[in-house]
Amino acid sequence: MSDAEQPAKTYRGNCHCGAFVYEAEAPEITSASDCSCSICYKRGYLWLVPKKPLTVVKDEGKLVHYSFASKRMDHQFCGNCGTTVMATSDMFPAGVGINVRTIQRLDLWGLEVKTFNGDTFDPQYVAPQFSGDEPAPAGFEDGKTYHGSCHCGAVTTALRVKGSLEDGTYPDRIMECNCSFCRQGGFVWIYPSANQLAVQGSDNLFYYTLGNHIWRKSFCKTCGVHIGSEANPDVTDEQIAALPEAYQKHRLAHLETRPFNTRLLNEFDVKRLQPVRADGWGLQKPEYVYP
Repeated sequence: MSDAEQPAKTYRGNCHCGAFVYEAEAPEITSASDCSCSICYKRGYLWLVPKKPLTVVKDEGKLVHYSFASKRMDHQFCGNCGTTVMATSDMFPAGVGINVRTIQRLDLWGLEVKTFNGDTFDPQYVAPQFSGDEPAPAGFEDGKTYHGSCHCGAVTTALRVKGSLEDGTYPDRIMECNCSFCRQGGFVWIYPSANQLAVQGSDNLFYYTLGNHIWRKSFCKTCGVHIGSEANPDVTDEQIAALPEAYQKHRLAHLETRPFNTRLLNEFDVKRLQPVRADGWGLQKPEYVYP
């Protein structure tokens, strides 16, 4: 049975903080398109192009608009939590494409992922360059330095690791998580220390806290690309003391850890990595409630 013949279902989606909630009609979603263009790659898009416009259920006016090159596509992400929700364009039948990562309760790891080679179209993306002092932590002399950036170039990074991410000699954890936040961004995480990472343009970062608020997530407030995570410096002693003991110990042990989104790296393909898949959804406390 073709998509046109299948009965339509109503799907509900949202950004992580719930400032934007929508509903969309589509046949049962069993596949999505993974575009390799610069913005889709960095944001971890998985595309669904519905044949009917979205129904907006809730809109608190938080969506940020970002376009580039020909400007035929308007990418929209939540300025509070950084979730990329959709893009609008006259190239789409109903004027909109949805990031299926935002659809509630969808089994993303069970989808058939179809590749679209968007990176072959002109004009070719030119990655912004890091120009600051590169990290040189002791004990990493035989490692490799990677440069990365958000899409617009307001934030650039340099990362020094042991071994190499490409050839399997990187010795530390590489992880993909299905928690409520990570599933929306398609992140592939590594966990360097603060002295392994240099960031330019920190004044263009916005920070989002969730759950127990002991960590905060950072993303570029212009283009919405996520950088990583760090301990939240604004959490109070009272909030820390109220956490379960295991959470307190975990926070204390990782104050100098900087979880890093490898999609940020330029001239690199996360598909070359072999991340461990972690059931963050099952471990997440307090549990996330869909709006």
